[in-house]
Amino acid sequence: MERPYWEDTYRDQTSRTFGLVSQEIIELAETLLGEGRVLDMGCGEGRNALFLAGAGFTVDAFDISEQGIDKLLATAERMEINVNAWVEDMRDFEFSRPYDLIISHGVFHLLPRDDWQRLIHRVKEYTVPGGVNVVAVFVDTLPTPADLIPHVKGLFREGELAELYAGWNVVSFESYIKEDEHPNGVKHRHPINKLVAQNPEVGMPI
Repeated sequence: MERPYWEDTYRDQTSRTFGLVSQEIIELAETLLGEGRVLDMGCGEGRNALFLAGAGFTVDAFDISEQGIDKLLATAERMEINVNAWVEDMRDFEFSRPYDLIISHGVFHLLPRDDWQRLIHRVKEYTVPGGVNVVAVFVDTLPTPADLIPHVKGLFREGELAELYAGWNVVSFESYIKEDEHPNGVKHRHPINKLVAQNPEVGMPI
């Protein structure tokens, strides 16, 4: 299989492959007061994990990409912050503790449907009462770009992500098109669903 483009950009310590920290993560950091434990699943080069660690959270983060984790750890060292980061295939990950905030940004659609359905169930199970999940995925309202077809295994249906969180407090749900240009010069339009949802069991409201 052709190597995904982000493996090459992860090698560049000066670039940000997927941009800056997400706005909803900044807002949650202010709400949760930097006292919780965070898990970033498929963290890539660590744009969200590094921000949260710098804000005082205890952060666990993993990704299948060795290049991404190497870049994250090198950046954390320069910033003089601590992130517990390691290389792991998400399909092999087993929870050992609950988390206050669990993030999966732009990753689940890279897995077959059976795998991400199982993982979302576990993510919800291991979110503390009042804890929050942030999930962003590609959906099926536009064709997958040709250079991503080998990597995108399980597109979500439009709105399916929100359906999976029925019964949770949906803080925000966005459906939008992201336009970008990959380093190979190919321009893409990605249909995305992004959800911020809170475990409805007793906890601090956000």
